[in-house]
Amino acid sequence: MSAEKDLPSFLTEEMLKELTKQFYKTVKLVVRQIQAFSAKSGRTTDLHFDRIWISEPELESAFREAENDLRFLMLRRGFRAEDVRTKGIAEGKIAGMIAFRLLRHRIIHIGHTGPRITDRYFGRVQELVVLRLVSEAILDIDLEKAPFVQPGPGGATKPWLLHELLFLIARRHFNQETLALIFDTAVHLHRATSYAR
Repeated sequence: MSAEKDLPSFLTEEMLKELTKQFYKTVKLVVRQIQAFSAKSGRTTDLHFDRIWISEPELESAFREAENDLRFLMLRRGFRAEDVRTKGIAEGKIAGMIAFRLLRHRIIHIGHTGPRITDRYFGRVQELVVLRLVSEAILDIDLEKAPFVQPGPGGATKPWLLHELLFLIARRHFNQETLALIFDTAVHLHRATSYAR
């Protein structure tokens, strides 16, 4: 039996079902958040739940590819089946792999009513969903709370790390390793500042 076949699945069926469930839940949370922000800021949005479609084949494919990436990493590090319980992979590395694959697939599709899209939120829904899913469901951190926010005008806070990640994803080159380093650093920063409070 090959070493790859000897390794157990890293993302179990139960984990994949839970991540899929959390993905759908996060879509609803992000859309509600965009609608609330839009109303509060006086900007209009025509982003509504009835205009959002999720491609289940794309979502499943992204998770399958993340599983393959994790298995390859374990093989590259020389893991055996019994090592999975005793040796670990940093949670930021896992989060980076999952986020990368979710970002590379076209999972969320948004219908529009006019010939032109002028709603600035349309282009970032999937990215917001993926970042929130990975940070909250996998890493158990909130990118919209300290230490990932900075003071803004009028006492409001600005989620600096979320903004930086969105810029990186939209405008720069990134890979799994980049995301893994950022997520690992975020986890360590969160833990270090949690102890100080």
